[in-house]
Formats: sequence, structure tokens, C-alpha cells
Amino acid sequence: MSEHMKVFEPIAIKGMELKNRIGLAPLLNMPRAEDWTPDDRTVTWFEERAKGGAGLIMTGAFFPNHPLMPESPEKFRKVVDAVHAHGAKLAVQLAAGGPMLGNGPSLPPYPDDRHAKDTMAQVFAGVFSSMPGFTTVNELTVEEIEQYINGFAMATKALKDAGVDAVELHCAHGGATLCCSFISPFYNRREDDYGGNWEKRLRLPTEAIKKMREAVGKDYPLLVRISANELLGPRGITLEDTTNIIVPAFEEAGVDCFDVSQGSILHSPEGISIPLYYPRGCFIHHAAAVKKVTKLPIIGVGRIVEMDMAEKFLREGKADIIYMGRQLTSDPETPKKYFEGRPEEIRKCIGCLEGCGTPCPINYDISPEAVPLTRAEKSKNVLVIGGGVAGMETARVCALRGHMVTLMEKSHELGGTVAALTLDPLTAEFRNIVDYLGTQMRKLDIDIMMCREAGRDDIAEMKPDAVIIATGASLRMPEVAQGKPGVVEHVDALRRRSEIGKRVVVWGLMYGAELAVSLAREGKEVILIGEAGENTIASHASNSRRWWIMRKLTDINVVRANPEAKRVSNPEVLFHVRVEEITPEGVTITDNQGRTRVLSFDTLIVSRGREKNDALFQEFEGRVPEVYKIGDCAAAGNIQKAVWSANEVAREI
Repeated sequence: MSEHMKVFEPIAIKGMELKNRIGLAPLLNMPRAEDWTPDDRTVTWFEERAKGGAGLIMTGAFFPNHPLMPESPEKFRKVVDAVHAHGAKLAVQLAAGGPMLGNGPSLPPYPDDRHAKDTMAQVFAGVFSSMPGFTTVNELTVEEIEQYINGFAMATKALKDAGVDAVELHCAHGGATLCCSFISPFYNRREDDYGGNWEKRLRLPTEAIKKMREAVGKDYPLLVRISANELLGPRGITLEDTTNIIVPAFEEAGVDCFDVSQGSILHSPEGISIPLYYPRGCFIHHAAAVKKVTKLPIIGVGRIVEMDMAEKFLREGKADIIYMGRQLTSDPETPKKYFEGRPEEIRKCIGCLEGCGTPCPINYDISPEAVPLTRAEKSKNVLVIGGGVAGMETARVCALRGHMVTLMEKSHELGGTVAALTLDPLTAEFRNIVDYLGTQMRKLDIDIMMCREAGRDDIAEMKPDAVIIATGASLRMPEVAQGKPGVVEHVDALRRRSEIGKRVVVWGLMYGAELAVSLAREGKEVILIGEAGENTIASHASNSRRWWIMRKLTDINVVRANPEAKRVSNPEVLFHVRVEEITPEGVTITDNQGRTRVLSFDTLIVSRGREKNDALFQEFEGRVPEVYKIGDCAAAGNIQKAVWSANEVAREI
């Protein structure tokens, strides 16, 4: 890579000199002790990202009023030393929880609570409603506010004394943090000196910054994370509010750098933890807008998974530093590999938002339960049957351990079901893991046999020491749908997408919801049906993916900042219905009230349950010294289960 690239350039925040312009974004899911102070896992976590080439390491939130904070400096010093050993700088984010924390002190009751009750409950199926204090929040007294302000200052001083290079005050994400809850007109309905106009709502965070500055002196770097746009319309913080009011107020208070995020955790949650449905780099326009109104360094963030994109944003002047959060989770060595001219070896984040810390679905090695990758005591001939993600990952790990590996795939492509999912625009990012594993297999010189179905003759000819069955699972086709014209199962529908007609019925609420939304966005007329209720919608996916999907469906009572917002009418969703008959006239359904309806369709897509394809395991067991089954072949699951089962087997052979 060219040394003249912007990502290579050093930059200073106050007196803190960064070796390059890539930073680790603050992630709440970082490992730490049960008491939420740093432990040995915390040290290892941040050291790996510093070793991987990031210039700035920002921790996730620590609480300033934590009872153990006065005892924590020595614990933080271990993190500091580990990060400094690799030439990076360590910053610690401080935050106090907002109204999303059950039992936590907060603000007056939610505004307009008839529209503010269901976002979390839809996804967590009542878990939060059973938490004492979750729906009732208390107004902080002035004395309590002052305790928080002093707590931020004392914690900042303690962190500076521990050798931490900078401190960030978390003032973003709406109800997630106390500071943003005070700033936001949506959340703050106080009528005293800490509520009302902008000056009063900004009083708590700006007073905190001033106290922090008094505690550490004029030369110590203080950063602030802001939601430039809460995505709540005029009722929340808008970008205009940020550039005209919030940024100048923080600058006057004494901050040295703006970390620019977006969203509000309770009412626009997928605007913070953005899933793969959003384009890469989708926050950067907020950073660019803030950069136009201040001379202070600006940090840009938001689904930036490619170093080339980071370089582009830096060159365009949209930010001065680029944060990577989930990307440095999936591959801590992203900057290092890029700087060394090995971008094809980067394991790119797939945007699934499963774990996003410990574990990461596509990086088994960062799991606390991971079995170390060691050289095998004896090299064996290993045959992997099935070229999906589980089979490819098994082949990769076996080869790294010194085994001679052959992979046999009966089709013309690698990747299995995951490769099929990449054909849907909504899940195209899954291509990242398929491409990464394909590259690794080629580099490791694994013998790949395509369009070859394994049989007993192969076993007799190859004489493997171990056979790993990774033949996946098949979607279950109900008897009522078998052999009927116009009926296709989910994966085949993806592979034959051009054949899908105008009128589509998708049968299955879990995986089918995502496909229904995707087809509706293409202009198809879609009806989504299922036997269960709305809690089944996309229940296989992470919460942020579910939130996004549910907002795209009609008849789902999700929270909207504007209660007058128009609801979508396509796709239509029918819960608690049973399929009675499928004929050329349509699919006949009966609901739980006994009412019958015939749904006309050009294409009926069945997306219900999966059955493992493990016949080869039964056939080969006892014929070779070792036989294993992994991935969906062992138990139908998701990408993480495929990767995990692959590693658990490959590391014991």
C-alpha cells in the first residue's frame, strides 16, 4: 500500500499523537469482570486490537460512579501497558445509564407513553416488562445530578493517573445514556434548571466536561460522543440542532474531539447498531456536517468495514479519524493486513450483529471458550464432505494444524446455504465470509473437488484418516405443498429469483420475514403468513435485525417517533393461520377464529424449518477411523453454530 495514504498519517488530539487514523470504536460488548471493571480478558481484548494496527483504542462504557472506580486505576494500568506496547493509545469512555436501564435513576416518565411501550417488548417478549423499575423512571434531584458530574470528574482524574491517554464522555444514543437523555428534547421533560431550553438541557453534560477539565488540566485530551441525529424527527435531536447548538456548546465547554454517531437506543435502535441492511459508511454524512462547523478533529463511524472506504472518507475530508468497531471484532488485524498489502486476507464483518464482541460469529478465536489453535501431533489425511461455511471453515482450520485436507462439494459453488443468501440484496454481506474462506483455502493449498458427490468408492480410494460430514440441512416441504405448481422452497427461490412472479405468498415467519421485505422492496405484492404470532418474526436474527424487519411490516405495533407516520401495506402479514389446501386458484388458509381465505399467488415460497442431511454420517460411520458431522448436518443452526462446530471438531483431530 502507498505510504502517502491518509490512513497512514499520524494525527494529534490535543497532546495525544496517534500513529495512524484508524481507531477501535467503543463497544459495550467488550469482555470484562462480573463487576464491570477490567480483567485479564479485557487486557487481551484491547491488546489484540492494538497489535492488529489500530492507532487509537477506545473502550466501551465504564461507569464513573461505579463503587469500584476508586480501586480500578491499577486494573486500567494493565490495559494501558498492553496497548502502549504496540504503539497505540488508549482512551476510556465514561457513561452513566439513561432510562433504558431498569432500576436506574433517570428522567420523568416516557413522553407520550401510549406510543413508547412496545419496541423492546416486541423483541424480548415481555422480558423487560418483568424488570422492576423498567417502565417507571424517577427524576434526578439536583444533588444527584451534581454527584454524577463530580463522578465524571473524579473518574477522569483517576484514569489519567493510571496512564490512560484520553477520556471520552458518552453523550449519544438517547435513552442509553444519562447525558443524551438530558440533551434530547424527546426524553427531557424537566422544568427546572436542567430542562426546557437548549442551554438548560445541555447543562449537565457541559458542566461535566468543565469539571473533567478542571480535574485533569488544559493539556489532557477530552472527547465527546454525540448522536448528531437521533432519527426521531423534530421531537428529538436533529442534525441542525447538533451543528448550530450542541457542537458550539461542547467546544466552549472544553472538548478536544467529536466522535459522531447517530440514533436513540429505545426508539431508533437499528440506527445505532446498524445491521447489514444498511449501506456501508451510512453515518459518515453526520461526521462531515459536524466537521464543517468546527476545527476540532472529527471521528467518523458506522459500518465501515473496508480500509479503502476509510481512506476515501479521509481524503474527502468527511472525518479526520475513522472508527471500526465490529470490523475490528471480526478481524483485529484489519489495519495490519491492509498496511502490509494483504487486504484479501481480511475477514470482513458480515453485519449480522450476533455477539459483536465476545463472541463474533465468524471469528471463533475471540470466544472466551475457544480451544487454542495448535499444530496437530500427527498429520492426517482429512476428507471434508460439503463445501458450505462449516465445511470450508473445518478445512481451513485442519490445514492450519498441519493436516492434508481434501474438500468435496457436489455442486458447482462453495458456500452452501450462506452463498444462496448472498443472492438477496438484504443479506449480500454474507458474501464476505464465503469469499474469505475461499481465499484461505486457496492459500493453504487445500485440494477442492467440485461437482463431486461423495460415496463409498471415494472412501476406498482415498483412505482418509478422518471424514467430516458437512452436508448441511434441507428446508422442510410440508405435504400439502409437495409437487404443487408455483411452489418453491426458500433457498431455491433465492437461486431462481428471476422466476418469482408478481404476486407472492411467503409461508414462514422466521426466515421468511426477511425475504418478504426484500421482495416487497422489489415491487412484488407480498403476503407473509405463519401459524405463530409476531414474536416469531425473524426470531433467528439479532435484535437490531428484527427491529429493522418489524418496522418494514404492517400490523406490527412498533414505536414510531411520529405516531402519524404512514404504515406500510406491503407486505401484508397474517398471523395464526393454517394452510388447508394449495390449488391453481391459490392457497386456502384458516385463521384462529375459524375464518377462511384464499390467497392468489404466482409464487408460493415455503420457508419453514430444516431437516439435517446426515445420511452420509450413518453410511460412513465405522468404515473410517474417525467420522464427524458438523454445522447444519449435526443440528440446524446459524452461521455462528456452523463456524463453532467446525472449529470444535477441527481442533481435536
